[in-house]
Amino acid sequence: MHLKKLILFPLLFITSFTADCNLLNLEKEKNNDLVMLLGAYALLANNCTNGAGIWARDLTTNSSVCVTVDLVVSGTNVEVYKERSLSLNYDLTKFGRDFDSITFPKLISTFGVPSDIDGNGKVKILVMDIRDGATANSAYVAGYFDPINYFPDNILSRLRSNYAEVLYLDGKELIAALNFDTNAFASTAAHEFQHLLRYPRMRAANQSDELWINEGTSEVASDIAGYGPQNSRMDCYSGVNDSRCSDGINGVSLLDWDNTSNDVLKQYSFAYVYMRYLYDISGTNDTQRQNFFKETVIGESGTRANSTGNLINLFRNTTYAPNFDASLLGNQNSDVFFRTFALLSAQSFQIANLTSVEQVTSDGASPTTINLATALTRYPLSTTLSRIVTNPVTPTTARSTIKQGSSNFYNSSTPFISASSSRKNYGRVTTATTKGIFFWADSPSGLNANVKYVQTNEEGTTPTIPKQPRSLKSVIESSTGSIPICGIEFIDDGVRTFESIPIE
Repeated sequence: MHLKKLILFPLLFITSFTADCNLLNLEKEKNNDLVMLLGAYALLANNCTNGAGIWARDLTTNSSVCVTVDLVVSGTNVEVYKERSLSLNYDLTKFGRDFDSITFPKLISTFGVPSDIDGNGKVKILVMDIRDGATANSAYVAGYFDPINYFPDNILSRLRSNYAEVLYLDGKELIAALNFDTNAFASTAAHEFQHLLRYPRMRAANQSDELWINEGTSEVASDIAGYGPQNSRMDCYSGVNDSRCSDGINGVSLLDWDNTSNDVLKQYSFAYVYMRYLYDISGTNDTQRQNFFKETVIGESGTRANSTGNLINLFRNTTYAPNFDASLLGNQNSDVFFRTFALLSAQSFQIANLTSVEQVTSDGASPTTINLATALTRYPLSTTLSRIVTNPVTPTTARSTIKQGSSNFYNSSTPFISASSSRKNYGRVTTATTKGIFFWADSPSGLNANVKYVQTNEEGTTPTIPKQPRSLKSVIESSTGSIPICGIEFIDDGVRTFESIPIE
């Protein structure tokens, strides 16, 4: 729904008052009056227009429903509402107070203050039975943030707006998940809050940030709020303790997101681990690291981390990432991404010797050998990611094709790097004659590009309203109970997929 269409209904009312007053327009005026009366009746009769309800999406029909609510907590920064018909065994009052006094200040100090389009100075959190079609022991949606709420309401639309900052959390299956993860509810709220803080920055810049950056940042946001580390993510990343993530991130692209793929849970895990690694090594204390993350979202320097290239651009700037060392990681975005990717991959696959890492630096070039041993000493995995050191990626399947942004395990024959290849920023680390990892640390848009994913209407002037949810329900089944991926985000940019290339 375009902004132009959103303001159509109010214009109908204005037209009815300004029509020419003559006999020929009498019938037209009567029709307009009827429209006005019906609209006024709808406004008076609907709980969501008189303050007793909050609009939410029915994810099975992608239309809005009016949820009648009760106010549970009204804090300094947040209002927590509960769906009136919902019964739950959870202390929402404590959750609301903790979010108000702990999560909120920690995350706004990292990502900046939220917008305030309704002028009340508070964020609304609605705890409801999210309409996701979930049944007993099925997958479900844990929570979401909906950008429709940033646009004026249109009573003629199937998607309605509260014109306020609203987070939605599931009050049924997500509450049940607390039996497996005591932080599931609060962690999901922190994850979604990053999306709410980030979206106005994206909209103001007319950008749609790359999914892996946005989602990976939200995963780390849960850590920053105090609900980490994300052990389930690291277990999926390594392929241990989680039957859904067999082989771990072996052969999975960090960059090539497809939320209909069985790999999406691994990609969430990959995004969390890489973004957590970059966060950890950007500074030597939490204040420096949080300043780096703030700049990736806000972009006070004029550059936001909407793309892989811009993320690395900010990481190379010692004003925001004072622990960056160009002598160890390089001066070009492509080199820096390659080397951080190599360092993370090697430690994840438990490869200790990085004195002879092979890299192709440009199209058609022969591979060169670089020594990353000193960089490995300078940038080890943090204690937050120590679970990966204890449980490294131990794949059993050798991959014969490779995608951009992936690490492939091989154990049969050493992949051949052809000098005539048009690929670049790929290479290998070898642990034995026929064993190692082959990786392609490149972005499809290029790592030196200042990319904008522009959303415009037909006139090419106004950002469109994101319409379609990316549902993650199909990948969160578990033999021990439904485990949620931390929410979904409504976005309007297409999934960017890239063909795999055979390993020679």
